[in-house]
Amino acid sequence: SSEHYAHRGSSPLPRTKPLTETVRGFLFISIHLFSMFPGRGDRMNYKIPALLAAGAAILSYEENNRLTVSEYRLTFPNLPKAFDGFTIVQLSDLHNKLFGPSQRRILKKIQALEPDVICMTGDLIDRRRTRVTTMEHGLALIRGCLAMAPVCFVPGNHEAGWRLYPALKTCLSAMGTEVLENRCFPMHRGEDTLWLAGVPDPKFFGEKRKIGFRAQMLETVDTAKGGFTVLLSHRPERLEEYGISGADLVLAGHDHGGQFRLPFAGPVFVPNQGFFPPLAQGVHRAGKTVMVVSRGLGNSVFPQRLLNCPEIVRIVLQSGRKM
Repeated sequence: SSEHYAHRGSSPLPRTKPLTETVRGFLFISIHLFSMFPGRGDRMNYKIPALLAAGAAILSYEENNRLTVSEYRLTFPNLPKAFDGFTIVQLSDLHNKLFGPSQRRILKKIQALEPDVICMTGDLIDRRRTRVTTMEHGLALIRGCLAMAPVCFVPGNHEAGWRLYPALKTCLSAMGTEVLENRCFPMHRGEDTLWLAGVPDPKFFGEKRKIGFRAQMLETVDTAKGGFTVLLSHRPERLEEYGISGADLVLAGHDHGGQFRLPFAGPVFVPNQGFFPPLAQGVHRAGKTVMVVSRGLGNSVFPQRLLNCPEIVRIVLQSGRKM
């Protein structure tokens, strides 16, 4: 089995572009501030701190709110021909973040990507700061997505740690969301079928999370009976386990792209992978299984991103051999 991918649009590991845009914005503001205050005497002492504070504020807002799109064209020899060109939009790790009133800004971006299915790979809410009002942010995103395409969702570690998740799950299902907890959802085109499978975060399995997660994941993927399978699972560090499952494509998130990234070095640190993590973003492979890792949309414990803007992932499936 072979696999090929090509990428266009925003890079999954942009090294210079975000930095260039930030510097240009900072210089623009700096020039205007200097023209407004013709530094004389001690007034100059206040300019540099003021400029630095303004630059930091602009950088902070830009890094947390500018939506980027990363696109991958993935080629699989066993993809049913009816699904050639099938488009998946992946969203991950919203953590209650709001992108405009009723999520209008992100929904407009998603609609322009023309998804055939929208896959959400966990942490729609944030267990530390979710109330009725902030839960509505996630529901607004789901509601808007359902107006465009089928929506599939798997819960992440924040859903696992939130006592009201059962109520949220009931609400999502009532809205028409396919909550893929240890089950598959088939999509049909003519006589061909593509299977979307999902397993909840390992934290749902308690003390036996390592063995329980692996056993349930293998059982769930096996439900597809060898058909082309896209597995939704929150954690990217389980790549080797996904590789033995038989899944063709895995969608994961969780690590927020490392939250902080350095030019030429990439993600700095994630808890489950350590420093300069290899699986925090982009496309990876184990055997015939391809994994796409989203950098996510929101923040959790630490409220700031750096050179790592919120990301929407667009995946176009292609039928054929490796190019």
